[in-house]
Amino acid sequence: MIEFLKGKVHSTDRGYLVLEVNGIGYIINMISRELHTFYKNEEVFINIRLILREDAAILYGFKDSETRDAFDLLTTVSGIGPKLAMGILDGDDVSNIAKYIISKDDKSLVKLPGVGKKTAQRIILELKDKVEKLNLNLNLETEVVSTFDENDDPAVEALISLGYNIYDARKVLEKIDVSLDISDRIREALKLMG
Repeated sequence: MIEFLKGKVHSTDRGYLVLEVNGIGYIINMISRELHTFYKNEEVFINIRLILREDAAILYGFKDSETRDAFDLLTTVSGIGPKLAMGILDGDDVSNIAKYIISKDDKSLVKLPGVGKKTAQRIILELKDKVEKLNLNLNLETEVVSTFDENDDPAVEALISLGYNIYDARKVLEKIDVSLDISDRIREALKLMG
């Protein structure tokens, strides 16, 4: 098995990372919000999960071991393969996903890419106890209150319905004045998202 790879970024423009390690270019699938943080020739350390299939050996890469652990957990859920697990992790932070699972918040899980109601319920059922055992430092009782709550924010819902993921929608709306009218907030968010 491969635990990690350390090398230079060759390219990221084809939807995956090509990492040059000792003259060999490894194709590594990564979640897009991590993939877009790299620049060419940057020296990087990538946590790896190797998935072997009959017809291929596929590398999945993660900037931190916490995200890789979440990937490993998600792929233990019946009906969730590596691609869906990567989509889920691309939809929100690991700590938020863990909070959704622990608090049995299937409504937030359903907002993640590829997750329907049954899949959300299965994730909660199969992972709740496992996630609680992980040391994610989730302070659920004394959580700092954000400028807005995505569960009550129709602007987040609107951006999700336009095809943006919950993570990107939340991040961009944090930069926009919450006192603005909802249509103005959405318009500003769309400008920022380009």
